[in-house]
Amino acid sequence: MTDFVWSIDDAGMGGEVLVEATRRFARFLGGRSLAATWLVVPKPGGQPLSAEWLEVLREARDAGHDLQLHGLTHADCFEFGPPAWPATAIRPAFLEEFAQRREELLPRYTVANLRAHIEEGMEIFQRELAIEPVLFRAPCGAISQAMFNALAAVGIGYHSCQYISGTGYEHLPHNSGDLTPVWTDDIPHRPYGWYADVIEAPILNEYTWRGAGMRSAEFIHLARQDVARIVTESPVAVILMHTHGIADDFEHACRLVDGVVEQVKGLGDHRFATLGELIASGALDAAATVTGPDLLTI
Repeated sequence: MTDFVWSIDDAGMGGEVLVEATRRFARFLGGRSLAATWLVVPKPGGQPLSAEWLEVLREARDAGHDLQLHGLTHADCFEFGPPAWPATAIRPAFLEEFAQRREELLPRYTVANLRAHIEEGMEIFQRELAIEPVLFRAPCGAISQAMFNALAAVGIGYHSCQYISGTGYEHLPHNSGDLTPVWTDDIPHRPYGWYADVIEAPILNEYTWRGAGMRSAEFIHLARQDVARIVTESPVAVILMHTHGIADDFEHACRLVDGVVEQVKGLGDHRFATLGELIASGALDAAATVTGPDLLTI
């Protein structure tokens, strides 16, 4: 049996359009008896969460959705580590920008500095949302060994940002346009123990990035192929979405969910859950039967 997770990044960032898309999508999922893990930026751009965002996040929490930490400010894509794939496939200029800013950025990546950022985010969660987060996702998947040590030091033992497939970004103008499924072999395709004994729950793929709605049927087909394969390889499968992607084509996001749900149901005894639920039940720990590779140089 595989537990599927809808995870949605960048909650808390952006204005009225993204707030309303979040509210509508949370209600849409609720109407399907589904709950999502929303990754919340607790201090977007260095500013407090707006009253509008706090209202919709509290509504989602009270409706049974799961809220977890997504960095602190997300002011750039280098908050917790150097640029990483597939963010570099989405925006190749990240590599040049990091090279230009390297001397400025490297001092960020100390355990003490990153721990302070994480603890500030946790304090905001506890004060504004009455939630003690148990999972972290670094913005843009940009991570460092110091970040994992900092997570362990504050008692957060779970992380999710490594991708099994980045095919969901091939529709972008500078990429191939080919949506044939391609999976990486660089990481395990199931949850795994990683740096500082933090458990990594890898991301299967993303199907709702800006512009995906222009090729909606193809993306749903891609998702169905990924889902059919992951049930043979992992007891946990995390699907990524972004608030801006949902807002970009709300109807496509809804069709995508329905297409995945139909595929999952047709494959047998599989379920949908949140990352918070899988952590609380011990299912995520039980799924992490392998160790991740030593990939990080910083």
